[in-house]
Amino acid sequence: MFSLSRKTRKLYYEDVYLSECVATIVKVQGNAIELDRTVAYPEGGGQEADQGVIVLDDGREMRFVDARKMYGNALNMPNFPDIQVDGIIEHVIHESDVMLLRDAKPGSEVIVRIDRLRRAQLSLSHTASHLMYLGVCDVRPDAITGTIGCHIKPSGARFDFVVETRFAPDEVREVARIANAYVARGSEVKVYPHPDYLDARYWECEQRVIPCGGTHISSTTPIGPIQIQRKSLGRGKDRLSCEFRESMADPAWFHP
Repeated sequence: MFSLSRKTRKLYYEDVYLSECVATIVKVQGNAIELDRTVAYPEGGGQEADQGVIVLDDGREMRFVDARKMYGNALNMPNFPDIQVDGIIEHVIHESDVMLLRDAKPGSEVIVRIDRLRRAQLSLSHTASHLMYLGVCDVRPDAITGTIGCHIKPSGARFDFVVETRFAPDEVREVARIANAYVARGSEVKVYPHPDYLDARYWECEQRVIPCGGTHISSTTPIGPIQIQRKSLGRGKDRLSCEFRESMADPAWFHP
């Protein structure tokens, strides 16, 4: 696999509350712009990317609708079988703002600013998804080895599993009970890096640890009641989805 010697500095790992920074343009290619550093979390691990704006030195704003990590190096470490470290992050510019890229010159300074509410919603959603996953670990550990995908969006999350036996209604209710018990206890959530690799990260709640490089909130309390549903994806495949309608309807938990 092709890799680059240069890499983007990932400020979202250095300060989880940082929502903007000054950066230098490294490269402009097509409809995307590469910076030497960014606060924008790229799509990865099932989590959707941050969105926001890049402010040129004359004050004009370019909206970016995606951030993507490219040219990483495979780590090949136990518990992180698919992770790639280092690499660069490209910010994909909204089609209506692409014409501004002609004035984005390598070496120039810009400000990159993310949509803070979207980041907070994604972080809450990702944390909630792990609580559901812990419930699955307890109720249907056989399904864990058959995990084939996940999707973390601002309003909810889902996991897909290959299973010999479908999730029964009482099992889904028990998964929801376990997940909501974590919420009710207001458990602390910790996120920290592997001692040797900043990009290889762990999520921890009540001493239960999951390898995860996504963004998260620091407590389960803001999630509120979690609703979990099952959907068949065809023969031998099940999907569990979670929503948390109260937190989404009343974002008072978020303080921009």
